[in-house]
Amino acid sequence: MTRHAGQRVLKRLNTPKFLQIKRKHGTFFLKPSPGPHPTRFCLPLLHIIRDLLKIVDTHREAKKLIKLGHFKVDGKVIRDKNYPVGLMDVLSIEKINKHYRILPDSHYGLFLHEIPEAESTFKLCRINQKTTVKGGHVQLNLHDGRNVLLRVKDPRNPKEDIYKRMDVLKISIPDQEILKNLKFKENNLALIMSGKNIGQIGKIINIKKLFGPKASTVSIEHNGDHTETLYDYTFIIGENESEINLPKIEI
Repeated sequence: MTRHAGQRVLKRLNTPKFLQIKRKHGTFFLKPSPGPHPTRFCLPLLHIIRDLLKIVDTHREAKKLIKLGHFKVDGKVIRDKNYPVGLMDVLSIEKINKHYRILPDSHYGLFLHEIPEAESTFKLCRINQKTTVKGGHVQLNLHDGRNVLLRVKDPRNPKEDIYKRMDVLKISIPDQEILKNLKFKENNLALIMSGKNIGQIGKIINIKKLFGPKASTVSIEHNGDHTETLYDYTFIIGENESEINLPKIEI
């Protein structure tokens, strides 16, 4: 990172490898704003508009369109050109009726996958942590920075809390209504969201739980082969079939 422009830019040579940019064309690149996704694993909104979708050619033109409110992320208008768009986020451009979901990819790390309009009304969010808040209610902390509060009648017997860490919620956006709970268990479909096997999709064959998530592993059947990955690299996307539209690949 450089101190140029109040530390709001990165040097192109220091940007993550998955960003699809020319590192020797110019010195600086956008630094994602603080937000729901890690700085090293997200796509700045302006980068998507100018470099990936190529809606405009220049930084100035992209900035103007963003300020006018032409782009929504997870159903909310975003006017911050540096806004971090990350895993499973839904980008909508209503003026041209185009919708995209951010998915992991073995080559680029993250890429935009075009989806039907009907699918732009929900997203999948993994439960990374659970906490108990005032009144004995349960808060689900999701992978994209959002929180879902479960109100329980009896804190000593919270029957409403049927969720576990690593489960994935199918939620409506932007109102966050829980539509479905996808359990983290064998025989469910999962994708690998990080590591050397990023982007692979398949059925969970075995879950080996050891002491700590970094020691635990998950075995996924992918194209007839078994791939072993870390516990925390696994993201459930469905039971018998995927809940989201995927690129045309064999599972």
